[in-house]
Amino acid sequence: MARFSYLDPFNKANLNASYQLRNGYYAIGSGGFWGSGFGSGIQKLGYLSEAHTDFIMTVISEELGAFGLFLYLSLIFILIKQAFKVIFF
Repeated sequence: MARFSYLDPFNKANLNASYQLRNGYYAIGSGGFWGSGFGSGIQKLGYLSEAHTDFIMTVISEELGAFGLFLYLSLIFILIKQAFKVIFF
């Protein structure tokens, strides 16, 4: 069942249905902690569809690593926090 392929994307019965998810995992894994370098990601070059919108976190994680992803998420959190300050105070 293709709808549940996210539960076990590496199962041989789900290989076609979980293609994008597996490539997302490969991108995150190949980035490691420090990443492969800004603009040096491989998975965005045709392995991930809509890498600039749907898989942007995977591309950031591959190129900037877990450290860069943490910084990116921290900046998003600060932006949301400041927006709530403006809205409610």
